[in-house]
Amino acid sequence: MTAVLGGSIGLVIAGLPGAVAGALLPGLWRRLRRRPEPDPPITLILLLLLVQLRAGQSVLAAVIAVSEVVPDYRMMRTVARVSRVSGLTTALPYADDRLRPALAQLARAQRSGASLSGSVRRMLEERLATDKAHRIARARTLPVRLMIPVTLLMLPGLILLLYAPSLLAMFEDLTGVLT
Repeated sequence: MTAVLGGSIGLVIAGLPGAVAGALLPGLWRRLRRRPEPDPPITLILLLLLVQLRAGQSVLAAVIAVSEVVPDYRMMRTVARVSRVSGLTTALPYADDRLRPALAQLARAQRSGASLSGSVRRMLEERLATDKAHRIARARTLPVRLMIPVTLLMLPGLILLLYAPSLLAMFEDLTGVLT
């Protein structure tokens, strides 16, 4: 419907080329506005897994509960369904690259009998430390990134503010009173 409407408006405005452009633009606009799938909230998933495991739930029950709490992340739901049927180790290939290391570590800890909540807590601490290091590195580059806006936008105004009164006084002395 939008293609027909766009084509008819384009035909009225620009003739045959406008009709073609008007018919094609709505589809192109929808493709350009399509947003990619958001990054998975791995930190949130690890935190929820830690809470579920410390509450005494099994690994499978914790993964299923987290998949229900984070519905926007489809990979987690797929992993929960597959792990419900055939186990967490079998569900690892269905996880994406960001979720797979956490689930692999969780499956390894489950097989070896290590502390599950301790493993998740260590993964969460590593993730938070990595995020903090990334934020600090980005903050350290802030002066360099702000150099061009400050130079182009603020410095001319500051120079005008500082030198305008003396320039006006100098022109007034040279030419007389400005009216």
